[in-house]
Amino acid sequence: MGEKNRGLLKGPKFNGRHTTLIAAAIPIVERLRDDPRVTKIVIGVITSRRGKTTNVKAQPIDAGLRITVAAPRNVQELYAYTSDPQGVRSLIEADE
Repeated sequence: MGEKNRGLLKGPKFNGRHTTLIAAAIPIVERLRDDPRVTKIVIGVITSRRGKTTNVKAQPIDAGLRITVAAPRNVQELYAYTSDPQGVRSLIEADE
């Protein structure tokens, strides 16, 4: 279901209880981690779903972006705190 990459979730941008990422979310978190516009990343819970597609949806919220990553059997939400949500959104959707 989820994978743990040692060292991926280390640093000042991460905190919280959830440390497991679905495979489809790993490249997105890596891009967010390396972007200086992102000040904090919150990893959400993993829920099950039916479906065979993988997609990413980024919606603006007051503090930045809510990113929903849907993989073939799982969905995970990520929250990216940023003052430039449109710029970070274009970064996320660049490789889709």
